[in-house]
Amino acid sequence: MSQAALRVLDPLSEPLPSGSAPHTTTYLGDRVLVRGLPGHAQDAPLELLRKVAEEAGVEVVAARESEVLEKVLSGLDGRLVELLDRCWVTSFRLVRREGPPVDAWPLLLAARRADPKTARGLSLDHLLTLGPYYVSMPYYVSMPYYVSMPYYVSMPAGEPPSAQYQRPGTGGRSPVAVVAADPALRARRLRRSPLVVVCDTALGAHPWFADTARATDEVHAAGLRLGLGGDVPVADPPEPRNPLDGSLLPFSGHAMFMAGLIRQTCPEARLQVVPIVDEAGGVPEGALIQVLALLLVRQVQAQADEHTGDLIDVICLALGYYHEDPEDSLEDAPLRVVLDDLGSAGVAVVASAGNQSTTDPLYPAAFAGAAPFDAAAVPLASVGALNPDGTDAYFSNAGDWVSCHRPGAGLVSTLPVDLDGELEPAARLQHAGQRRATIDPDSFVGGFATWSGTSFAAPVLAGQLAARLAADRTLPEPDVGACVRRGWAAITAELGWLP
Repeated sequence: MSQAALRVLDPLSEPLPSGSAPHTTTYLGDRVLVRGLPGHAQDAPLELLRKVAEEAGVEVVAARESEVLEKVLSGLDGRLVELLDRCWVTSFRLVRREGPPVDAWPLLLAARRADPKTARGLSLDHLLTLGPYYVSMPYYVSMPYYVSMPYYVSMPAGEPPSAQYQRPGTGGRSPVAVVAADPALRARRLRRSPLVVVCDTALGAHPWFADTARATDEVHAAGLRLGLGGDVPVADPPEPRNPLDGSLLPFSGHAMFMAGLIRQTCPEARLQVVPIVDEAGGVPEGALIQVLALLLVRQVQAQADEHTGDLIDVICLALGYYHEDPEDSLEDAPLRVVLDDLGSAGVAVVASAGNQSTTDPLYPAAFAGAAPFDAAAVPLASVGALNPDGTDAYFSNAGDWVSCHRPGAGLVSTLPVDLDGELEPAARLQHAGQRRATIDPDSFVGGFATWSGTSFAAPVLAGQLAARLAADRTLPEPDVGACVRRGWAAITAELGWLP
């Protein structure tokens, strides 16, 4: 993903159609998401986008994933094409041959003024980021020699960067030793194990996850391999990293840490990790929606064909973005549409609430609803973080959109055993043929660490729901009704919600 393409929306820029000022959000400045499939729902909003772009001297460039989409559609029946048309988005690139770089926001506002109804099919391509509490810096802003942080998320006004490291209750990745055995060794044998899908970074290597039948980051749907390095998303190649920087990237091992928490809470669960988040900790909204849409198609196909091995029980998302217009109900926001459809297909979605100590709604977590719930769809749950003593973590976001809280500060879990940065022990020596040293602060070759964040409260709840499902006698039943009923039963047992 090009750093130059990222923009932070200025609240003092052009107001929203309602007249109010937009909220700060981060988005791909040269992209616009267009909903629907070509030849179907996409055509009208794309025509509107091209019209307003032409008036501004901007060209709308065809998306690169068109060949991938053609391959997918060729294998789908009419019902699945209609389903995909509801929730698919395409990220179209905006190009200006001469003049300043393109900004998608004014074009989007122009489209809304020209045709508000059709413009509902157009939106910014927001940047979703992972949220360990300490990453709140602009994208690759050069700081003093000891730090270079990726991606803007949020920074309280007037607060110096160093203040983020001094907030009470925080604690970053630190190596620890664990003597407990792999929980999977005590797992029960089931006719079918619950499947949890995590959309995050790559999984990595660890003895607990050597069995690819139980944990893998090679995930397929509709004949395509999902994630970076696969067929979807089709992403820009990352910009080269500073060759003089040997530090560990802030999100290295993020998915592995989540996987270890799910393994601890539900040893029976199978894990499929879609490596959709890049090394800097971000993913465009359009890429995430495409992956979720293809997982939805896979779920519906598995139910129809009774392929129980492909059924998804829980999806865990530890990423989010702040919307420029949170006062909008967002009922038809493209990310919400696909998440709602996954709930209707019997998938429980869990999303982290964010780590910026704010009440501003973070999406997709803020899509979590309140009673009364739809009995025909498993509801999305948003998760805040708890301290070890049971108090709410200081960094955890808050609001009536946060469904529940789970342990998320000072947790212990797995990290890849090949994760080792440039830092060295503060002291070391040889004595009697033995090496002695203080703890190496960024060597995780032992495979375990402590870490904090709502990113890790979410997989705790995901694992708890999976454990409820593992005890459900109907787990092998593939039809959509059974999937929704047992998903709801797990939500009711764990959160007390009733359909």
